[in-house]
Amino acid sequence: MKRLVHCAGILALLYGIQAAQSAELVLVNQDPAGAGLNDLTAAAPVGGNPGATLGEQRRLVYQFALNMYGALLNSAVPIRVQASFKSLGKNSAGNDILGQAYAIYTFRDFANAPLPNTWYSKALANSLRGVDNDPQSDDIHSEFTTDIDVGGAAKGWYYGLDGRTPKGQTNFLDVVTHEIGHGLGFAGNSATDRTAADPSNIYNRFVRSAGGADWNAMSNAERAAARIGDHLVWTGPQVTAEVPIKLKPEPAFQITAPAAAAGYSAFVIADFGSPATAAAFTGAVVQAVYTDAGNVVHTDGCQPFTNAAALTQRIALIDRGSCNFSQKVLYAQQAGAVAAIIADNGGSTVGLMGTGNGSDQVTIPSILVPQAFGKQLRANLQGLAAGGIGPYADRRLAGVLADGADPAGAAIRRAKINAPPGFLPGSTFSHFDQNLLPTPLMAPSASSTVIAQADLDLTPALFMDIGWGVNRGNLSLLDCNTSVPVSSPGGLIPGANAVTNLKLCAKTSATVGDYRDCTGRYIQSRLEAKLFKPAQAQSLKMCLVGSKADAQYAAWH
Repeated sequence: MKRLVHCAGILALLYGIQAAQSAELVLVNQDPAGAGLNDLTAAAPVGGNPGATLGEQRRLVYQFALNMYGALLNSAVPIRVQASFKSLGKNSAGNDILGQAYAIYTFRDFANAPLPNTWYSKALANSLRGVDNDPQSDDIHSEFTTDIDVGGAAKGWYYGLDGRTPKGQTNFLDVVTHEIGHGLGFAGNSATDRTAADPSNIYNRFVRSAGGADWNAMSNAERAAARIGDHLVWTGPQVTAEVPIKLKPEPAFQITAPAAAAGYSAFVIADFGSPATAAAFTGAVVQAVYTDAGNVVHTDGCQPFTNAAALTQRIALIDRGSCNFSQKVLYAQQAGAVAAIIADNGGSTVGLMGTGNGSDQVTIPSILVPQAFGKQLRANLQGLAAGGIGPYADRRLAGVLADGADPAGAAIRRAKINAPPGFLPGSTFSHFDQNLLPTPLMAPSASSTVIAQADLDLTPALFMDIGWGVNRGNLSLLDCNTSVPVSSPGGLIPGANAVTNLKLCAKTSATVGDYRDCTGRYIQSRLEAKLFKPAQAQSLKMCLVGSKADAQYAAWH
């Protein structure tokens, strides 16, 4: 049985019989001539992308992402991915929707289905069955915004393939890789109303309220509360096993005095200003205020502060609300503050601190702390002092919650699923939590710390949990074993990165000599970046010499 899927994933263990071959992902270009992926606007090569037009650069990035997933996943059935560019507008928070994607159909109760009465994305269902469940249809639909390319490249997409995204731009490869992930099955059904007899999405079978019930076992009312309760976790065994491999201790902001306010808090660092260091956030903390024409005192930082003398060489405490973060921090900087703390004004989690008006003028660091911690600080302003920030040993892993106990009685640490207060269609449920550290590829908002061409973090582990065969053996070029693993626990993908770049070299090289030069430069650059160990780089070189290079070039060119 098949089902047409209407929802989209927005950015904003092996089961059954697995195919033994790498997947092939095929780009289905849906843009008209001269637009989107076919845009003929001249473009200079950038970040290892040799495309001569805007459309060609977009296609090369998209094919790069497809080839990475092809090396990573196993499937005997080609995966057809529709792609296009268009204006996608903004989400409910006023931010640009960068892209959206979904599996066009889902299937259940097909031959070799691991679990009965369970929906699988078309690409995954085809891989598990070994043949196409519906040869007449494509597998994934994806689309990306043209909105952020308006106004010049400085505020647009970055089409480089090197991960070195300039400040103010958004890495297209990261977003494409994220959206294809949704189409491959990183998406669940967040609807709250269902009965025990209803077919389940395979993704839903691994979602639980931390310390509570599995998603499918909850009542409708419990699901409605859980999806905005900020306590949903992923229970799949592969992700759980890789959580301590990949995630780092949660950094914490410390208050040392007075005793009534002392403690630690989670925080988020702003995307503007200087880096937040322990030294910058050590010292006296002062509430920043301004007085309006009616002599009303305000703490939201939306006008120049009137207590500059008290703020000089101090850390400013500011409330969120009414104006953008960078404007608040700029006023604190102009008043002489050395750093700024912004207290959130709602919810139990900490969001993002993006750029806005005046962000290019901000030079001091700033952080955002939860509402409850902000209230604690405001209630104890006399002698308020900060003790720095850092990965304190007694803190939990960022974005991880305890869930039950293992047979030995210890709490099991689970990666959080995005479930913030206030339901967000396309974001809630079908993403990892934004506060995992490092920020994961499949978080709801793009992050400058994601470098998809080298590290897919917990995404391959989640694919394994829902049934995908993930290649963790060594990369072979024709019959030559490179000794470079395609992927590793924790998400590093050195082999997938290698074969993707080598294919790009073959496609864009006019002669086999050019191909050899391109592959040599690539191996040297990745060796310097420590993606390969010296022995692995040497082994990869030996698979690309003489007739071996000729044969590989002929196969890919």
